[in-house]
Amino acid sequence: MSQRSPPQEVPRECGVLYIGHTEIRGYPRWEGSHGDDEFQLPALAGLLKATHLAPAGAAPRGCPSLCPGAAVVARSAPEDTVTSSFASFIHAARPEQLSQTVRQRSKRMILDSIGVGLVGSTTRVFDIALRYCRELYSSVAVSSVYGKPGVKLSPTLAAFTNGVATHSMDFDDTWHPATHPSGAVLPALLAASQMLPPNTKPTGLDFLLAFNVGLEVQGRLMHFSTEAHDIPKRFHPPSVVGTLGSAAATAKLLSLSSAQCCHALGIAASLAGAPMANAATQAKPLHVGNATRLGLEAALLAARGMEANPLILDDIPGCSGFSAFYSVYQPKPLSTPGQQHQFLLEKQDIAFKRFPAHLGMHWVVDAALSVRNLFINYAGSFSPSLIRTIMLKIPVSKYINRPFPSSEHQARHSFQFNACAALLDGEVGLGSFSESSIHRQELRELLDKVVVEHPEDNVANFDKMYGEVALLLHSGDVLTGKCDTFYGHWRKPLSKESLLKKFRSNASHVLPEEKIEAIITLVDNLETLSDSSQLACSL
Repeated sequence: MSQRSPPQEVPRECGVLYIGHTEIRGYPRWEGSHGDDEFQLPALAGLLKATHLAPAGAAPRGCPSLCPGAAVVARSAPEDTVTSSFASFIHAARPEQLSQTVRQRSKRMILDSIGVGLVGSTTRVFDIALRYCRELYSSVAVSSVYGKPGVKLSPTLAAFTNGVATHSMDFDDTWHPATHPSGAVLPALLAASQMLPPNTKPTGLDFLLAFNVGLEVQGRLMHFSTEAHDIPKRFHPPSVVGTLGSAAATAKLLSLSSAQCCHALGIAASLAGAPMANAATQAKPLHVGNATRLGLEAALLAARGMEANPLILDDIPGCSGFSAFYSVYQPKPLSTPGQQHQFLLEKQDIAFKRFPAHLGMHWVVDAALSVRNLFINYAGSFSPSLIRTIMLKIPVSKYINRPFPSSEHQARHSFQFNACAALLDGEVGLGSFSESSIHRQELRELLDKVVVEHPEDNVANFDKMYGEVALLLHSGDVLTGKCDTFYGHWRKPLSKESLLKKFRSNASHVLPEEKIEAIITLVDNLETLSDSSQLACSL
């Protein structure tokens, strides 16, 4: 599809925008000659960064585009509630509150997320999402798309497409309580950084702070419910907390006021939620794509003056807000960050996946590889004919207990498939989930031998579960492999070398070596960048 040139901008009627606790009336709105609402973004973006306000009745400093005589009307701050405490945190967070540990861990997350997004841009579900965005929407093309150097989309659609890419292989990071935090936040920030005019670009440190604000909001929300600590059954977590995390991160990057941050969270809550029934289908990556896109949209709507329930995170009897997503919900205020504020990432590290599958698969794969080595020492080679039964001891979790998966997405969510693939091949990687690999006769024969047990002490919780694979041989001997903590789990984190190896391998599917090394350098030196959009432009 040919890229059309940006249309000429023509002024339309004056609008209203809130910056800080101030209402600005009479700022110019813009639309393109094609009528796309996205064309108003340049005018909006210039105002979003105008955080230093002039006296009442005058235009904000740094906003020469305001209509003459724009009126400024004071607005009151929200009351002290759980929701307002989150809004205050988002607004008040400062870069100096990020410890060295938090900075390093979050940069590892950013690099890994970009890598899985780049390799995800080679998948069919990504192609479907990209074609949908390019064919059905006309837009201002300002934001980059993973793995497609010649393609630009509007900020919200770029966020959506890159979010789909990030989760397309289930290769993205996982936190505790269970969610995929980076994919819901990073694409929105990358898109927003390219949306803003040149003289208002956020710095790399601004970007890193916004990313961590998005993580913090997700983590704090997950701690509101004991239900969220276990492998989910009802809603896919990134579609819930991820949408609000994206809204919080974008609101921070755009320097929204505390009141605007509060409304952004409320708007995002109305855009959140996706059912677990769509796990192991092509629809699941849409959960992350929508979370990052809709969170960005929530922040932009709040910046334009849209309001939402200011008690959305509070537990109000008889009128559910965010509590609608959980059967047990006990919200707590989030203190305004001070010099000694400790971000959750400081004490709870992240899990990085070594192969593209649901996190639970990593326990059974490592257990299977362990028992495979025992079997080779026992028999001299891996000989499936000697095996009578393969016993898996796994937690109860219906959507990842799939005896005979028939698609790549089902295979990524199957304890049985991943254990047998590891036994048969001695590894699990990108190629393990191809159609030819999934439907091998020798693999099907191993799957026929699998029996599952659910020990009471093996709970569906990423901080407590284990994987055990036992081979019951025709000779009567039993060989057992067990994994309590796989390599890549937060208790056994990937080394810097392993993380870089994963990134280089993923990125090499779509980028040349010099671009790959440039991205590594940009992320490593993110705090020193004067223009954070350089990262998005490098993709």
